Amino acid sequence: MDKHGVQSIERAFSVINALSLAPAGTTLSELARMTGLNKSTVHRLLRSLIMMGYAAQDEGTGKYHLTIRMFEVGSRVVNKLDVSMVSKPYLVRLSEVTGEAVHLVVRDGSDIVYILKEDSGSSSVRMSSRVGLRSPMYCTAVGKSILAELPPEEVDKIWASSRIVKYTPNTVTSLEELKEQLRTIRSRGYAIDDEENETGVRCVGACLRDYSRKIVGAFSVSGPITRMDDSRIGEIAELVLRTKKQICSSLGYSQDTP
Repeated sequence: MDKHGVQSIERAFSVINALSLAPAGTTLSELARMTGLNKSTVHRLLRSLIMMGYAAQDEGTGKYHLTIRMFEVGSRVVNKLDVSMVSKPYLVRLSEVTGEAVHLVVRDGSDIVYILKEDSGSSSVRMSSRVGLRSPMYCTAVGKSILAELPPEEVDKIWASSRIVKYTPNTVTSLEELKEQLRTIRSRGYAIDDEENETGVRCVGACLRDYSRKIVGAFSVSGPITRMDDSRIGEIAELVLRTKKQICSSLGYSQDTP
């Protein structure tokens, strides 16, 4: 495609995006202001969108708005969004870059269930984790990253319905101590499992949201304490945050979504 064609597509999508921000409709002048395009260009693009059925002009107000056809196209994409399918390429890459095991989980009640595990090879720690394994939320990085995103009353409910077990000397068995951890997790965007679920293993995890801002899962990087000192934890945390942003973006999440 030539440069002119690419520019036309970019301009068309800038108009579509501007229309999406004005569900009640907007004027030609306002669209020109929002997109930075001149009125004649916007008018030409609007004519094309109207002809294809993606936009319409209100006969009473003269304002332009998107049609239900745009929703139909978007919904077909949304219906195919699957956290495992969308996340896998990013998690495979994360495992390759870190050389450690990477997990993806979903919440099921008071627990998390492992639905994907990427093992970089012989250098990865041999963990007890496996696809289909169910674990509590309060002592795992993935679980705590989800808890940190939930309302306080829901955290209390999950804690009350969980069987609190001290799996290792580091396992937190106090609700107040857990809530202190959750405050830290919220401020930095990721959680750490410091040998709390399995002796000799440290993990860095983060929560995932989709286009509707719904929590759809969490992922983590796990490694043996011999490789996961505080300095490495910091390095991996940066990679986790970057991967979190990429996956959430692919799931349609935006911080600007109301």
